[in-house]
Amino acid sequence: MQVRGHSHRKLGNVDMVVLAEHYGTPLYVLFEERLEENYKQYQTALDAVYHEYLICYAVKANTTFAILKLLGELGAGADVASEYELQFALDAGIPPEKIRANGNCKSEHYLEECITRGIIINVDPEEELAVIDALARELGTEARVNLRLAGFPLTNITSPAITTSTEWSKFGIPIRRAPEVFARARALEHLIPNGLMVHLGSQITDMTAYHVVCDELIRLAREAVETDFAVKELDLGGGCGISYLGEGEWRELKHEIRHTKDTNITWSNEQLGFNCKGDWISEELYCPFTPDTFVQQLFTERHASRSFKEQLAEIGNPRVVLEPGRSMVGTAQVTLVRVCHVGKTPGGQNIIHVNAGVNHHSQNIVVPEQLHRMEIANRLDAGERFETFVAGNLCYTGDLLCRIKMALNVKPERGDYLLIYDTGAYADFFSSTTNSFPRPAKVVVTKTGVHRVVVARERFEDVFQRDVEWNNAVKRGELTQRKPEGKVYQ
Repeated sequence: MQVRGHSHRKLGNVDMVVLAEHYGTPLYVLFEERLEENYKQYQTALDAVYHEYLICYAVKANTTFAILKLLGELGAGADVASEYELQFALDAGIPPEKIRANGNCKSEHYLEECITRGIIINVDPEEELAVIDALARELGTEARVNLRLAGFPLTNITSPAITTSTEWSKFGIPIRRAPEVFARARALEHLIPNGLMVHLGSQITDMTAYHVVCDELIRLAREAVETDFAVKELDLGGGCGISYLGEGEWRELKHEIRHTKDTNITWSNEQLGFNCKGDWISEELYCPFTPDTFVQQLFTERHASRSFKEQLAEIGNPRVVLEPGRSMVGTAQVTLVRVCHVGKTPGGQNIIHVNAGVNHHSQNIVVPEQLHRMEIANRLDAGERFETFVAGNLCYTGDLLCRIKMALNVKPERGDYLLIYDTGAYADFFSSTTNSFPRPAKVVVTKTGVHRVVVARERFEDVFQRDVEWNNAVKRGELTQRKPEGKVYQ
């Protein structure tokens, strides 16, 4: 499609419409420069306040080899959650000593790989201690471990689906059992205690939550040392939030959602994000800090009379590990999709249909309140603001790229390109071939404006590659020949 007479959105000095037409849609576009900027914000801020640190990129946030290679070259380590992420990180050149192994149901193969390579394992749950000890004994070596803790006194710090450190969590060792677990771990012959670990959850925007957890970690570290459980590092996990919307815009939108029956702002007038008491219990889509100010506040702000940095000094300045994911890659990627239809729901609400479903925009699967800025990329200088719901192309009603009415820069038309901002984290976390649609391509834009494919769009044969009978039929020549696929599917 050639759109003339209108300005196009350019990002990284590259025309987004040109990319959409060249590579097809849906399309993920990753920006190398922003990724590097986000990493260096963490690095520079940490250099200024605390020298004994390690930044481990949370591979799950965007599992792309180009990202791992770039961050590894900048000095980052990796937070991995499976043996598959582990191998991917090693393939990207991340040294074992810069890898932290997470997961609440680690396979024996995963644990053996970590033990053999000397990778520090964040033990989760408590029962894993005996498993690791037995495997290390069989391998004739020792395993270095941190204890992942949970049960901290926190409420409503993010969506319940992505909260990982409170009383209601499938993760971690209860902090009330910490003294007993210190002693148990120390008694196991083939374990080497290394430290303590916590991960608050994803999209944390309240610094108070970090202060509360850090105070408790310092207290537990003192107890651990008293029982001869060494604390060489405190791993704070990730979770630092990003801003999807401006502060005022988000405050106003939350107010509208709270009174949705009067405004028709949410899909089917759902009371999204609020509990029965009227408290907001989901993600905050505005974050008051960036990676650099997060680090500065974390280490230097006083809480209960002392800063975290001062408390660290009192216990010997252990290494501090951060495992950022969303705050590293969230703002470094956008998604391009194509508008298929513009119409209204049976109830009279505006709705547009695009050629990508929630399986390609998957944060909305677990957090329906998730909302991204969107605009029509090929018509920036025309029309009035258009409020609409955005529906995907999958065969169920809940397939909505946002359950909150979205304001676009112009009323779209068939063939327009919708640009979705800040999709670098978890956009393809649950990506699947629902309705047999192929998974999208991913393109990287370099600092010099050069673009290249780093993840190929799936082809027809890729979608069905696991179907043994179909593959056998293809090999026997029983299926009709097909025309080559186009770059854009509808």
